[in-house]
Amino acid sequence: MAARTLILFPTRAEAEPFAERYSAEHCIVSGVGMAATAAALARIIPTLGSGDRLILAGVAGAYGDRARIGEVVEVDSERTAELPERFAMTYRPTTRLSELRRVASNTVHGRGAAAGDAAIENMEGAAFMAVCAEAGIRCVEIRAVSNRVGEPFAEWRFDEAVVRLAEELERVMRQ
Repeated sequence: MAARTLILFPTRAEAEPFAERYSAEHCIVSGVGMAATAAALARIIPTLGSGDRLILAGVAGAYGDRARIGEVVEVDSERTAELPERFAMTYRPTTRLSELRRVASNTVHGRGAAAGDAAIENMEGAAFMAVCAEAGIRCVEIRAVSNRVGEPFAEWRFDEAVVRLAEELERVMRQ
């Protein structure tokens, strides 16, 4: 069987622009947050074959001007930002995917995590990378910046970000 690429999206709204352009069979809605992501991976991993890869794709918030609204980036590291420093972990992707700018990201549950070295934040990345690394699964994370951290949802440029994300994922799938 040929190696497959499956893409996890936290929400259906993040998945739809890509599924409309490419193929819904490659899309899995995993749910928002680390627990939902870990649970989705527990279901998916037993179905994977040798050489298959997973991509986590979705929107992210930028810390200040460290990333532009609408920019699509590849995450180089994920840090569990809200844990006390002695317990905070940093996770890395197990493969590389694109020529996109690589950035550090914080995985958060809510608001208030200090940026540290991170350019962006999201709610799923650390769980995704940790589970994939433990299971020996090739993984990478791609995010489109929809907002500045702390902005009210009404100010997010969500639609623009998910269209840009879909365009980039479509290019990646053709490689």
